[in-house]
Amino acid sequence: MKKIMLASVTALLFSLTAMAQTNNPPSSEKKEEMKDLRKDIRDIRKDKAQRRKELKEGDKAAAKEITEGIRDDKKDLHRDAKDLREDGIKHPVRRAQKQLHRAHEKKVS
Repeated sequence: MKKIMLASVTALLFSLTAMAQTNNPPSSEKKEEMKDLRKDIRDIRKDKAQRRKELKEGDKAAAKEITEGIRDDKKDLHRDAKDLREDGIKHPVRRAQKQLHRAHEKKVS
């Protein structure tokens, strides 16, 4: 009887430690928020490139409008990052930038 109890307790402990070490995948809501964050980063990059082009052509009024759009996108980005941090994702902006970089490297290769 003692051997059976000892074996069952040992098996229980092993199974609990194995379950504690498994990593739960992020929920679909977090994935959607990260996707939105990556989209915001792409928008900011595109807008900055457009602003440089407008300034190079000498159109300061258009560049100023684009700058306001960049400001709005950055506010969106920081708001989304704050939500993701509250959901438990560490350094969401840096993660999104790395994901974009990896996707670009995969695309180029």
